[in-house]
Amino acid sequence: MSKLITAIYEGGIFKPLQDIDLHDHQRVKLQIIPEADTSLVESQKKALSEIAGIGNSGLTDVARKHNKYLYQKDS
Repeated sequence: MSKLITAIYEGGIFKPLQDIDLHDHQRVKLQIIPEADTSLVESQKKALSEIAGIGNSGLTDVARKHNKYLYQKDS
């Protein structure tokens, strides 16, 4: 299960700002997104979501009717 946490980097160590349910020496992968960049990431996600219409259109046949939805023409 993945989760997003906030941490501070000090002296070569990431220090979580909340309790984390992990075992000692458990390996994890980290994706570093500086807090100053999070608004950029969120605005990009929003823009891409609006362009693609993910989850908002209710359409289930976009692959079959690709041209119709993108270019307003059949075939």
